[in-house]
Amino acid sequence: MKTLTLSILFLLLAFFVYAQVDTVQATNNSFQQLIDEEESGVDTVMIESESETAKTEAVLGGKSETKKDTMHVRIGNQNIEIVTSDNNTKIKIEDGVDVSSNKISIKKRRRKFDGHWDGIDFGVNMLRDVDYSAYPEGTPAFMDVRLEKSFEFNINIFEYSFGFGQYVGLVTGLGFNFNDYKFKNRYSIRKDDAGLIQPIELPEGDFKKSKLSTSYLTAPLLFEFQIPDNRHEDRLYVAVGVIGGLKLGEHTKYKIGNEKWKDKGDYGIAPVRWGYTARIGFDDFGIYGTYYNTRLFEDGVGPAATPVTIGLSLAF
Repeated sequence: MKTLTLSILFLLLAFFVYAQVDTVQATNNSFQQLIDEEESGVDTVMIESESETAKTEAVLGGKSETKKDTMHVRIGNQNIEIVTSDNNTKIKIEDGVDVSSNKISIKKRRRKFDGHWDGIDFGVNMLRDVDYSAYPEGTPAFMDVRLEKSFEFNINIFEYSFGFGQYVGLVTGLGFNFNDYKFKNRYSIRKDDAGLIQPIELPEGDFKKSKLSTSYLTAPLLFEFQIPDNRHEDRLYVAVGVIGGLKLGEHTKYKIGNEKWKDKGDYGIAPVRWGYTARIGFDDFGIYGTYYNTRLFEDGVGPAATPVTIGLSLAF
């Protein structure tokens, strides 16, 4: 009788161990599938898990007692709790994933649409299609600029993005635009009594530089679409649209030897301007280009000249 009793206890113990191992294995398989599905970018996953009954009854004075097994797992900043009792397996994760009744459901928070306007830009200024037809024959090309020293600098301080979805939307904002046009030749400019911009030949000496500078308050309206990288949060983006500007200031400056001259007079720069602009990049880095439909000078004030800029952008 003693031998028979020990044999029965041994079989019960073996069955209990087998049931626990099978349950934990099924739970681990379900949990691993949960992690794999989340890493692949799936928004919602439902997993059915068929686990064996893990119930142990200890007869104590004719009463039955159900045991609970609890396991805690910490991955990064996530705390995971796995509780097994009777026919029920529950998994709770602190970031909002709740798994109960052998079903696993993941709801992944989607990233909102965010445009690429706020940041800084650094570009090269050009003047295209310069026309001196309003000037007497023989007037020098005083608006020829040196590309390697004519720069644009933008500080885009405010952005508002309106998303039609996670990857498409409209972008607008405000920024400050600063431009330098450095002349190739030994000239500066002034406005004559008739209100026409005229060239000024600079004095003899060690010619260093001569430039025209402008500053604007700018605002764009861009249509942007993005292509996500499923392995990372980085995105390729393309944005096209229009940009407007309100003039804040203008001045000329030149340097001969160690002497500098600066004049903040009126040079007939267009007070309001608009143009076409485009941006393309990956994550926070990109390139941009702007072609202004508005001439540099007001009509009838100076030579017809179209500002064009190409440069690099860094989004905040």
